[in-house]
Amino acid sequence: MPKAPGSVGSGTGGATVLKRNQACHQCRRRKLKCDARRPCSTCVRSHKHARDHAQPGANLPERPECTFDEVATTETPSTPSDSPKNRFERLETRIKELEALLSQKEQATSPDANPSSSSTLSSIQNSPASIQSVPSNSRPGSASTMNFPSDLESLLSPSNLDMNAQTVNPYFWNGNSHLIEGASARIDAPLLSSSMDVIWSHWPVNLPHPELIRHLVDMFFLFHPHASRLFHRANFIASLSYPPDHPDFPVAPVLHAICAVSAIYTAAGGPRTNAADFPYEGQFAQPDLPDTFAEQQASHAKETVEKYLNRGQHLVQCVQTYVLLTWYYWCHSKWVELFTCSGQSLRVAIPLGLNICPPFRSLLGSSPTMSIISPPRTPIEDEIRRNTFWLAYAVDRQHGSGTGWALSLDDDDIAQVFPVTMEQFELGIPVNYNVRQWCHVREAVLFHPPDITDSFTLYIKSTMLLSFVKNFNHRYRIKSNLGDARFLPARNFATQVYGDQPDIRSSPAFLELDQLLMSFRSSFPSNLKDPFRNGQVDTHLYTTFLTAHVSMILLHEPHASLERNCTSAAKMLESARAILELIYAMWSTNYDIGLLDYFCSFCWYLAGQCFGRFLRAAQEAACVQQIDTLRAELDFVRMALSKMAERVPLSYRYQRMLDAVHLSLADGRPVSTVSDQQLLANVSQASANHPDVAYFLKINNINPQP
Repeated sequence: MPKAPGSVGSGTGGATVLKRNQACHQCRRRKLKCDARRPCSTCVRSHKHARDHAQPGANLPERPECTFDEVATTETPSTPSDSPKNRFERLETRIKELEALLSQKEQATSPDANPSSSSTLSSIQNSPASIQSVPSNSRPGSASTMNFPSDLESLLSPSNLDMNAQTVNPYFWNGNSHLIEGASARIDAPLLSSSMDVIWSHWPVNLPHPELIRHLVDMFFLFHPHASRLFHRANFIASLSYPPDHPDFPVAPVLHAICAVSAIYTAAGGPRTNAADFPYEGQFAQPDLPDTFAEQQASHAKETVEKYLNRGQHLVQCVQTYVLLTWYYWCHSKWVELFTCSGQSLRVAIPLGLNICPPFRSLLGSSPTMSIISPPRTPIEDEIRRNTFWLAYAVDRQHGSGTGWALSLDDDDIAQVFPVTMEQFELGIPVNYNVRQWCHVREAVLFHPPDITDSFTLYIKSTMLLSFVKNFNHRYRIKSNLGDARFLPARNFATQVYGDQPDIRSSPAFLELDQLLMSFRSSFPSNLKDPFRNGQVDTHLYTTFLTAHVSMILLHEPHASLERNCTSAAKMLESARAILELIYAMWSTNYDIGLLDYFCSFCWYLAGQCFGRFLRAAQEAACVQQIDTLRAELDFVRMALSKMAERVPLSYRYQRMLDAVHLSLADGRPVSTVSDQQLLANVSQASANHPDVAYFLKINNINPQP
């Protein structure tokens, strides 16, 4: 066996870098350094240590086991001329040759092809308008500050963002609220040519260029509150460096959906729909509008995920795609798509066993396994699956709390542990099930072990409380009709609301929920009592606080009477003003409220609706002081929603609904402005022409008639 060419010489004074597969088999297997001696020094030390500490009677070989690959006799050792300096010179020469070839190709294909585009891009890059600053109190992405040049808007149109686009010149926001040019993301024409001879030839169809994908993925992890829980950020970013046919490369529907969700965070995704440019009914009355870049990507994601689902491939990523699509549909207030896609995400999660965890399984002998996919290979993969289910569950509960529709998955069919902390998830630290909390244990909602609890854990627990309230309101009449003792009010509990009829609030189920909600707000650990701690905004904790107050409003709202003293009315007003205090606190920071969880806009709207209801009662009672206070509170909620609406179309819808409430409480004054008259006309037309809008107004007790 010839001597390895890269072995350490006695007179070299240092070790030479070994070539691939030149180390011994034992060092490669143990991932240790090897000097390629025969035997190597690492194996000699290991063998000596094993002999010195061997157990009595152990049979160890006399010489260390150190084997190498057979090296062909024709292989020649590295010559002295093959030094790092010479290799760098050859690489530089090769790079210059490739640059010259690209320049020749560009000159051969670009002349007289589209001179206006080239001059336009040059003028944009050299003009002062290409870098714009905004006041410190402005939020990134607001309609009032993102004044892009008209030429740039044409360059960022969806037609210029496909695989054959000539240039992509993205603009995005840095941490100092300045609009800067993404020069590193500029894509030259040869890279986007139809021949695809520079990038991967098997790049997925309809997927944007890799540079744009990387940019949108970065924006997704930077701005979306749940991105780092749905995916493991480090692993996901690393997987983008693989070729598209690599098994660890993200599937196309996931990338399509991320592009759709991230479009509102950056102008590189194409011009997003500005909700203020549309009437109240939004795009329902605009069928001829061209699809934006985000809408195109959402459509591609929906089409491709069904293909993977039908083939039974990458099923966990299919569920992640559905979760991403629910975020997109929810953000753009597409209610029908949101409802169907949210239900689909949970239905697909059931056969994957994401809703349960061992040892809980069915007693039916014909179903030996509760999952059709293989077990997770690592703790990180295990937690990704669990987080995916909980995020799908959270969206279903949150958007379902504002409708009269049933939820997609019963809480009784869920036997899963709560998520681990962010640090444990990122580092892949396994946490034993014996110390984790099970969601079906009611006491777990009020008990928060500090080692396994962070703001995201409380966020999931708050959505479970929301689910409890939703199920009580939705199933009360059925349960009481069946004679369930927990849903039967006390007969001797007289009320002023129902007269001689028993009060629902005296039922054991209602009393238990009411006490659970009050105890939950006071059970937070000391380090999780302030969402603005240390000058930073914890979006999960902020949404948890809002959810606790919203749950109280939804529980007491059907039983509140504003004509006389009523405990339910008092709790509603208390919770609404607690939400207003959280809005004040958020407004006092420089945080972009457009980056909050989408459920926050519903929480703010519900508080505004409560103020409108109390304002109407104050007007009827002629309480001038209360009228002024409640009107000011309602107006501030409307202002906060309008600010969030600069980025999130869903907030725009809620803002317009509160505007309708505000107009209906105009205290008998005539509608004097053209915008107010147009608002009433739009609301009335929308409720008459589209069932989604009519139903949404109905469930929120809004009368669009002036």
